[in-house]
Formats: sequence, C-alpha cells, structure tokens
Amino acid sequence: MPLLPLPTWETSLAPIPRLIRKTPTATENRLQLIDNGYLPIPVNGKRPRIFNWSKIVATPDSVMSWERGYADHLNTGILTGQVVAVDVDAPDEGVAARLTELVRSIPGGDDALCRVGRAPKALYVFRAQEPREKATTPVYIANGHRCQVEVLGSGQQFVAFGVHPETGRAYEWIGSSPLDVRLEDLPLISPADLDRLLLDAEKILSELGQPEKKPKAERHHSTGGETFWQRVNSEALAAPERWVASLFPSARREAGTGAWRVTSKELGRPLQEDISIHADGIQDFGKEQGETAINLVVEYGGAPTAKDAALWLCERLGLDPADMGWSVGATTADLIARPSRSGKEAPAAANDNKPDELDIFAWRASRFVGEPEPTEYLVSNVIETGIPVMVASMGEVGKSFALLELSRRVAFGSSKLASPIFGGQVVQEGTAVFLAGEDDARAMHRRLASLDPNGARFADKGDKLITIPMPSAVKTTKPFWRIVKGEPVETAEWRSFCDSLLKIDDLRLVTIDPLQLFAAVPLNEDPAAGQFVCASVAALAAQTKASVFIPHHMAKRAKEIMTLADARDAIRGTSALVDGVRLAYALWYAETDKARKLCKTLSVSYEPNRIVHGGVVKANGAARRILSTYARADNGLLIDRTANLGATLPEQGDLRAALVIAVEGAAADGKPFTKTGAGGLYELRERLPEELQVLSKSRLGALCEEALQRGEIVRASAKGEKVAKWLDVPTGMFAIGLGNFGVGAMR
Repeated sequence: MPLLPLPTWETSLAPIPRLIRKTPTATENRLQLIDNGYLPIPVNGKRPRIFNWSKIVATPDSVMSWERGYADHLNTGILTGQVVAVDVDAPDEGVAARLTELVRSIPGGDDALCRVGRAPKALYVFRAQEPREKATTPVYIANGHRCQVEVLGSGQQFVAFGVHPETGRAYEWIGSSPLDVRLEDLPLISPADLDRLLLDAEKILSELGQPEKKPKAERHHSTGGETFWQRVNSEALAAPERWVASLFPSARREAGTGAWRVTSKELGRPLQEDISIHADGIQDFGKEQGETAINLVVEYGGAPTAKDAALWLCERLGLDPADMGWSVGATTADLIARPSRSGKEAPAAANDNKPDELDIFAWRASRFVGEPEPTEYLVSNVIETGIPVMVASMGEVGKSFALLELSRRVAFGSSKLASPIFGGQVVQEGTAVFLAGEDDARAMHRRLASLDPNGARFADKGDKLITIPMPSAVKTTKPFWRIVKGEPVETAEWRSFCDSLLKIDDLRLVTIDPLQLFAAVPLNEDPAAGQFVCASVAALAAQTKASVFIPHHMAKRAKEIMTLADARDAIRGTSALVDGVRLAYALWYAETDKARKLCKTLSVSYEPNRIVHGGVVKANGAARRILSTYARADNGLLIDRTANLGATLPEQGDLRAALVIAVEGAAADGKPFTKTGAGGLYELRERLPEELQVLSKSRLGALCEEALQRGEIVRASAKGEKVAKWLDVPTGMFAIGLGNFGVGAMR
C-alpha cells in the first residue's frame, strides 16, 4: 500500500473547512414532520394551549400561520393515534433501566425511536396496528419517586422537539428521530403486545415499589369560619411540590428554606423582586403583597375564574372538592384573595374573582318606557354605532387601507361632498383607534402621508386619530384571546386594551386589523371560539358605544364571486364570526369581463384587480343594502364610483340576493315583510335597498316568488298565528317559530 504524502508546511497551515449545521426552526421541523406522515402540533412547554388541538390536521399553510398565531408555542409535539408513544415515566434509574429493557424486548422494540427529555425518563415511538385510547399502569412509589408507564393513544400528544421546561435543555433523540424516519417505517405494535407490556410493566413496578395512595382529605363541614377557598389555599401551601412546578416550570426550590422561588424575569414582568411560595405563606416581593395559590393560578395559569383555579389545584393535590366543602352554592364572596404580608389578616375578596350575577327580574318589559332611542349610524343608514362589524375580503383587495381612510374621516371629519365609503357617508366624528398588527411604523407613515397629503394630522384634530403599528410599538404582539385548558379566554392584553379605550370619552371607531393575528384561537375551525371572540368584541362595542371593526378573510372559492349571494356564502364558509357580528360587509374583485366594461363606463384604464364590488351581506337590523362598485386609485385606495354608473340595474342574481338579505335583516329586527298587503315588500319599499326600490310591483313580486321557490326565503307564522305569511330566511327566528315583533312592526 503506498504511503500518503506528508503535509507540507504550507498545507498544514491551510484553514480546515468546517461544516456548520444550522439548527432547524420549529416551522422547518413541523413541515418536515408533515412530509414524513406525522401530525405536528405547536406546544407551549409540555402541552398545547389551543382549543380542540387534538383535532387539528396540520397543513403547510396552517404551520406557517402558527408562527404568528401561536408565537409562544415554541415546542413541537406529535399527535398520537396512528403513532403510539410508550412513556417510561420513571425518575428512578433502577426502575427506568428495568422498564427500558422490557420495552426493547417486545416485538419491534429494538427499532423504536427513543426520545429523552429528563433522563432517565424516556419515550419510545411505534406505529399502531390499531389506534386506541390512552392506557396506563397505576402509579408506584419507588425510592421516593412516582413511577408509571403510559401508552399515549388517540387524542394525546408528546413533545418531539424544543426545550424541556424543567431542565432548560433540548429534547434529545437517541439515534434517529421522526425527522429521519417516516411514519410508515416505524415498527408496528399490536394491541395484544401493548396489553402485555402494561401487565409486565406493572409487575416490575410492584416488585420495586409500593402503590401510591392519594391523600384523603378529612371531610370538612361548613359550620362557619373556614371556607372552601381557604381550605384549598391551605392544602396548596401544605404541598407546594404537587402544583408549583406545573404552574411555574422554571420555579426553583431553595435548599435552605424549602421555599419555591419564581423570578419576575421568568414571569415577564418589569419588576425586580421574586414570588416566594412557602408552607408559611406566599409573598409577592415585587408587588409587596401577600398572595394565595388560587390567585396565582388565575393570574399566571390562565384560569378564567377562581372556581376553575381551585378545582385545578384540587386535581393536582389529589383532593375531592366535595371533601373540601365545595357545593353548587359556594361563591367567591368567601374567597380570601390577598392576605396581608403577615398572613394573619383576612382581607376582602378580589372583585375580579366574583362572577357576574344576572338579575332576570330587573329586565321586565315594563322597564322599557317611552319612545325607543333612534338608531345612530357611523356610516349613514348602513353601519350603526356601538356594534361589532366584520369586513371580509379576498387577499390584497385593500380593506385595511379603506378602513384606515374610514378612521381618518371619523377623526378629522368628513365632507358631505366626499365619495361614499362602505356604502354611505361618515356621519360621526370623534376619536378613531386603528390597531395595525402587520404594518410597522414606516408602512403606517407612508399610508398616512398618502391619505393625508395636506397634513390635517398635525392640526388640532390630529390627536383624534390613533394608529398603532404593533411591530414597532411592542417587541412581540401578544394575543387578545387564547386557549387555556381547552377553553377560550380573554388575556390580560385584551383587558388592558379595553381599559385604555374606556378612557376615551369621544371614541367612535375601533379597528383590530387583522383579527386573526390577535386571536390565538381556531376561529375558522371551531364555532365556539369564534362566538367567544365576537362576544368580547360586542361587549367592548356596547361599553364604548363605538363601532368595532374586525377585518377577516373570505374562504377561497373554486369559481369567481359573481353576486352578493356568492360573497355571502364565501363569508359563511370562512368562520363562525359572521354569526356573531351585527353586520358583515364584503369586498371582492369584479369578474374580468365585467371589470373591463365597468372601466370603460367609468373612463379609467383597465388593470387587473382595479374594480372591486362591495356590499352588506349580513345585517341584524336596519341597514341600507346597496351594491357598491369601487375603482382603485393610483395610491391604492378604493374609491366608490357607484354614482357614476347611472341607473343601470344590477343583474337578476344580485337583485335576488339583495332581497334575501333585506328579508333576513327585517325579520331579525322584529319587523318582517309580507309578500303583499300592508306589510308587503312593495308597500314598504322605502325599507329596501335603492336597487329594489325602483322595481315595479310586479317585478318585485316575481323576484320574491323566485326566492321562495329556490328556498332562499320562506313564509312563516308568528307565535299564536295559524297563517304563514311573514317572510324570513330558513334559519331565521320567525322561520323556526321564535320570532318577536319589534316596535313599529306592521301586523
């Protein structure tokens, strides 16, 4: 064999090439997992804080959206079901070694992928021959450690990549990982093998330890003195090791005092001192006040109420709430929220923990005396004040720019000669707040300069327009709504935002753009989440009397939107939001041939996406439902050019859709139409949109009959009536027999 030449002096000093391997991002890992057949899920610490997370089927698009929607979910989990994860949850090295040997001995065990988070605990990954639910062995105590084997199945997940919240170190894969091995190549495991594994694991655990006995609380009776809330707080102080680490993964236990410490930095608050949790009491040195376990779970664990916090603590402590004195009648009026620094005094309950009490007898019909308040509009005869409004459009239509222009007109005042916007003239003046989630300060500056070339923002009314470019205003945009323990909740950021708005006496308009960026909940997938967000927005609108706009997107359609009915369907296919707002306004591109004709009529040069249609596609109450045509100006702003089109009537499909929307709105407002008679469509045509008012009685009747035959509207009877004559949509309150007539209805 020939000898290799020795390196010369020069070559020995040559730089050695280095291979630098870039650590993949969470998004890159998730996309690779999809390619390999797995279902990734974003995880915060050890668990997802996303409503219905177990039902999410990840796609590349949804994975990309998680970067913003769930920016705090830095870890990546894998849904189990088709994937089976055998979790050897044994902190004791001897027990872990025996159980690991057992797992490796079953068919396919040697080829199972192995993930380590906190050694000697380990998790082994197989492919299910038959997906099943989660199964576990009982918990055994071995050498002071809680040991158990869990088989994660359908509806579960395990953290595959990221940082372990307790060790602060990355999860490790011993050998290959799901990034290298496709789902179909995992070793197959049968239900029989899993059952045998659990039986053998329990046998090993029984040999090496003793069954865990959960502490049984002595049953307390409410004879005065100590309450349910006090007992839970006392039990939590007696066993902080059972719940503190779950609530504060970064908490550390001091060897000398035995107290658990949580730093303000780890809590993300701008204070210097820590929180101390000790058997003698809880002290927040940063706020210089005493605390309770229940309050900590509410403030830092996301529990929506004190009850939820107390029940969570009972679960962690292994206590039966009934044994602690819980009953349906228990209220937070007895809750000791903030003990004094000495821990000896019992201050009053925190108001935030007290649930709202509904007094139904305060709302008798006799309460409503005299003439009702007239309807006030933000946009004349279209958009009311004090309601939530959704503006939906396709991508890049220009709704954000149009909403900023609406805000400008509200803040600086609008000329009566200005072109309509969102179907009418702006008739309110006051402060407008525009929350821009995607535009930074430079982009906002360019937009304002384009809309305000004369510098009105530097005059007296300039302070009335508040534009907040979130990327520049804060380091990280935090959501207003998120999922905690499977339920949507309002965050501290939302409450703070609302508190700031309530300080503005003349608030008229609020825009949260785009809604999706501020809602870490599945708006499109889960109706309950969408309804919850809408309820929050509606409450804000009612409190401030301002119109609150929530821009959102339309569902993608295989064919172009041709009519209001198509736009309505596209919005309804987007999310549950449309059912929770009082009014929905849609914007969509005109079909190409129609756009060319409209450009010619308007004497503007044709450009793709220059012509946009808009209109109200859902309204609960009086709203002028006019079909508007917009032409994009050179600066990108949509200008309403409907008036320049003359008296040309819309196509028949648009007219029928406008009629259906008018019928739905009238019925929802308690003033339903009939086909003919005193309450007939023609007789009350002043309540119809302009394009229907000009129709003859026979043509309007024919349009109504066509909508009836197509099932788009129905005849319904009111309560106590036998004749079905009132017009409504099939899902309306009159249609299902629950409609109520409003003041001024023609009967």
